Amino acid sequence: MAETNPNPTPQATPQSTPQPDAETPKTNGATLAWDGTLVLRKAVVANGETVMQLKFREPTGGDIERIGNPVTMGVFEQQPKVHFESAIMTQMMAHLAGVPPSTIRSMHPRDWTTGAWMLVNFFIPDL
Repeated sequence: MAETNPNPTPQATPQSTPQPDAETPKTNGATLAWDGTLVLRKAVVANGETVMQLKFREPTGGDIERIGNPVTMGVFEQQPKVHFESAIMTQMMAHLAGVPPSTIRSMHPRDWTTGAWMLVNFFIPDL
């Protein structure tokens, strides 16, 4: 006869792990959450409205063809370096955020740089 335990031990139930979205950027196998939102330290005027954040969409190959690649890599240097083509990056940020280039040009320099670094992974190869 089997004994019944009055205080059964809870059993762990297997849970499925959410699969990353196919377009989510990855770094060294780790999935990064990217929602494209840049919170600004200084408000800017975008499409006639004062805003404290910009929302970038993910770029496409067509965006690169239309605007250009805003990032180059110096791979033949002692230490590989990432270089921003600032005029192209300004155009790309404006296009991806749906704002005029004047909005990007009026950004605080640190906001511009943060926005550029938010987008850099889309413009360099997986190494």
